[in-house]
Amino acid sequence: MSADVDAWRGMLHESLIELDAIPVGRTGDGAGYTGWLRQLDLGGLSLTDVGSDPVRVVRAPRMLVGNQDDFYLLSIAQEDSSSLNGNVRSHLHRGDAVLLDSTAPFQLSADEFAHHLVLTLPRTDVARVTPVSRERVGRRIAAQNPVLRVLRATIKEIYANGERLDSDLLPELGNVLRELTFSVLRSDELTDQAGVNGLLGHQAQLLRMRDFIQRHLAEPDLSAKAVAAAFGVSVRYVEIVFRESGTSPARYIRSTRMEEARRNLASPQRRQRPIAAIARSVGIENPTVFTRMFRHFYDVTPSEYRQSQAGEHLRRSGTKTSPPR
Repeated sequence: MSADVDAWRGMLHESLIELDAIPVGRTGDGAGYTGWLRQLDLGGLSLTDVGSDPVRVVRAPRMLVGNQDDFYLLSIAQEDSSSLNGNVRSHLHRGDAVLLDSTAPFQLSADEFAHHLVLTLPRTDVARVTPVSRERVGRRIAAQNPVLRVLRATIKEIYANGERLDSDLLPELGNVLRELTFSVLRSDELTDQAGVNGLLGHQAQLLRMRDFIQRHLAEPDLSAKAVAAAFGVSVRYVEIVFRESGTSPARYIRSTRMEEARRNLASPQRRQRPIAAIARSVGIENPTVFTRMFRHFYDVTPSEYRQSQAGEHLRRSGTKTSPPR
């Protein structure tokens, strides 16, 4: 909690990105200003609960000079507010969301109490799953979006039980939120293309199929044919459902296998597990094939990635390794 607008502005910069915070209304001079920020680090995603007295938050063009930030922010309004991104102005009601880009100027403003939940995702993670056009950035995603409803409910449960959650589970919860966020972005695109009725049918099937794939990653013969058989539909139908999300069943299975393997390789708890065993756990029985696929996705071998993550873990924990004798 901060009672000073400069301190709150500093919290935004440290936890999110560089932003200017301009008090409005009764706190226009910054006197008696109240703001807060709570952030959860969930592995490849951060979740930030941020709010304040009436304010206009600005990502100005000058802040982009030499900018190293390269991610998207999905901001979910907890109170009425508005956003401005280029020429796109959106009025956000409670429960609405808007996608913001750290590499472009934008504004968020609230004439009354300001309160947003912000999910931060690296651009590369989003690009692997769904294309994001400039036209989609800054556009309102309605609170009635069924997948957004699920995302909001999941976030609410995480905050309600945060103190009781095992810290080892946080990266797994981050993965759940990341997948739901991807689904929100895809469902918003589908709404434009086919309307809400089409969205509810295909989007529900897509979520179920993605869950099936996640639960059967260890099976080497996992494929569109296996998914079709499990759901009693044709392979063609499975391909259509995935194509509407911007990918194919085969590409999604490969990327999910590699992402699961990457998380296992980065996990301190699995550091002693043989790389071949990790490969088998995601359905790849040939270690050479696994190494080739992993290098294709991440430009490093599995062993190189594991070593780099071990060094990063030591750096963050402040542990120093002794030089070899």
